[in-house]
Amino acid sequence: MKNTSEETINGISHSGFYVEDLDRTIEFYTKTIGARLAWRNDNSKYPLMKMYVGDFGLSIIKWPPDEPRIRIPHAIHWSYRVDPKRCEETIEYIRSLGIPVEGPVGHKREPGILNWFFLDPDNYRVEIEARFPDPKEAEAVLDRNKEHRHEEMGLYGGDAHLRKL
Repeated sequence: MKNTSEETINGISHSGFYVEDLDRTIEFYTKTIGARLAWRNDNSKYPLMKMYVGDFGLSIIKWPPDEPRIRIPHAIHWSYRVDPKRCEETIEYIRSLGIPVEGPVGHKREPGILNWFFLDPDNYRVEIEARFPDPKEAEAVLDRNKEHRHEEMGLYGGDAHLRKL
């Protein structure tokens, strides 16, 4: 039998996660990254909702009272793409909401990509990524914004970095 997943699976649909407060989550994601609420069900045993960022869905459930809270590993996060021409404006807007942001951070293995990191109200790591057609453009943005690197936040450095803090 031939594996046809390469021919039939063509993208990502959604991701799901628990949150403490659905209203707080709606406010955060609509304000910071322009998510839109598709539907919400408060009458379910565990209230839930679906939001979209572009065509990527966020299936969000109010944390069930009988589920233990866990520390989310650093590797689990959501990354959203932004037009490189608007990345600095987008990040300044997020900062204007009083949200601390680490970045920009460049990638050694992927020249031309810059990322910014921040936390949502439930301490999930959120990433904004800009893919520049010319790596020199990314370097210029990186140079202009060095004062915003904030390595002490540990959002780019990973779990090993966070354990040192």
